[in-house]
Amino acid sequence: MKFKDMPIIVKLYICIALFIILPLILVGFYLNFRFAELTLNKASESALQTLKQTKQNFEALAADTDDISVRVLSNDMVQQFIKGDYKSSTEYEKAYLDVDAWMDDIIGSKDDYEGIHLYADKELLYQRGIEIPVMNQANMHDAEELQGRGFWVTAPHELSYYRAIMDFDKLGRTIGYEKFTVNEEKLYDFYKNMNSVPGSQIHLIDQSGLILSSSERALIGHPIGVVEPIQRALRLKEDFFTIEIDGTKLIVLFYTIEELNLMLVQSIPESSFSTLITTVNTVLFFVFSLCILFGILFSLIQYKYLLKPLRKLRSEMAKLKTGNFNIALVVESKDEIGEIGNGFLRMTEQLKATINDVYVGRIKQREAELTALQSQINPHFLYNTLDSIHWLAVKKKNYDVSEQIEALAEIFRHVLNNGEPLVTVRQELDFLESYMFIQTRKYGDRIKLRISADAKLMGCKMPKLILQPLVENAIVHGLEHIVEGGFIEVVITKVDEGIRFIVEDNGAGTDEREIHQMMESDHETKNVFALKNIDDRIKLSHGQGFGLTFSSKCGIGTRVEVLIPPIDNMNGR
Repeated sequence: MKFKDMPIIVKLYICIALFIILPLILVGFYLNFRFAELTLNKASESALQTLKQTKQNFEALAADTDDISVRVLSNDMVQQFIKGDYKSSTEYEKAYLDVDAWMDDIIGSKDDYEGIHLYADKELLYQRGIEIPVMNQANMHDAEELQGRGFWVTAPHELSYYRAIMDFDKLGRTIGYEKFTVNEEKLYDFYKNMNSVPGSQIHLIDQSGLILSSSERALIGHPIGVVEPIQRALRLKEDFFTIEIDGTKLIVLFYTIEELNLMLVQSIPESSFSTLITTVNTVLFFVFSLCILFGILFSLIQYKYLLKPLRKLRSEMAKLKTGNFNIALVVESKDEIGEIGNGFLRMTEQLKATINDVYVGRIKQREAELTALQSQINPHFLYNTLDSIHWLAVKKKNYDVSEQIEALAEIFRHVLNNGEPLVTVRQELDFLESYMFIQTRKYGDRIKLRISADAKLMGCKMPKLILQPLVENAIVHGLEHIVEGGFIEVVITKVDEGIRFIVEDNGAGTDEREIHQMMESDHETKNVFALKNIDDRIKLSHGQGFGLTFSSKCGIGTRVEVLIPPIDNMNGR
């Protein structure tokens, strides 16, 4: 069933489903996804800002280490200690103790370093904290290349700061090296209070992914395991992203400590934000539930005040169609539906009165008159009677009835035509239009008539009742059951042989061979009576070279052509 043919209530529910409920569901899913994504992003941004509160501690450590290192290499006592040529161990020990006392003064109670070491070439001259007797040759070479500029080095379980000690008395000469090894516990103190989210982990890593400090203490000295995304993220300095590890989705937050060339990374299970997302989803669900509820209330209101009155009106109209004028319609509203209902009631009363006045009273009167004048009846009596009914209907303001009766009267007048067998093309077309006017009341817009005629042919003579039977045949056999889009096209053209009439439709069509066989048969057949009648009349009057041709295809339509010669107005030939 096509949408336009469905009951209004079905159309209403389909429209509500397609244009309210379905869009709400789709928008709901989209908004749910977008809000969840935005909520997650906002929460991640907030967590990242919280994590970055530790950045100043790392920056302070780097700055303090650099400052202490500069003070060490620029101290005269340290310069002499590194260059000193000691004649006895007693002399060396005194110098060592002086340096150590000075170190106590500048470092004080700070526990930032596990060890501070001074080297002269490969020899360890001074140590504070853990013992590292030998300096790494690669680091020594790098320190010498940098000519007194410090640099950070990472290794498993180690974060160290190196610097070459340059001779103040001789430009460009390296006399020793200093090394500061950072205490990992101090690093851990910087961020341990930030790790309050269940399942969260915080790691301090270098660019290779080596974990130098971690809230998971057992992971220190091991690679982080997801080096590639971390290395990609390093180029962004700070950000957050989502990653899935062993089936668990994690939000990874990070920022770069440029002074140390390290990165602090925090991983938080995405499920930790589920409470916030659930709250958003609950609000969205409540909003969409309200929208759907309002849609249902809207449909109930439409049913009560629109659909129910229309269904009642349709039910009463169906009773009128069967001839039952006992209409039980109560109109309670004054809107458009109420106006239609009141109009229907008025029309019913007027129609009932018209039928009683015209079709009952007048017909009985005419029947009596026809019985008395049966022997004297003239065909023109029918035309005059229809004309009287027409004006009576006009008087009663029943214009729909009057228009149809007027059209029927025109048909009678054309059929009678004072006994003349010929009419003009214009008269035949007027007759056809009167016939289609009546048919329109039955078929409405389901069938359209299109006429294309040469204006020069309007005064030409032709046999009457040629076009109307062909159009009626097209309606009855081709377009009777069509729902919409039916058309009949009538074309009248001048040809060398005379005048050609074409009647074509887009109806059901038929078996062309079967029609030709029935037309050639001597027996009368109901299905081709009109076609055979027209063809026989023309052939009898004008010869075998004129008449009717028929073509049709099932499911496409039918085309009928009638050819007549030019007809002399005087003799009809």
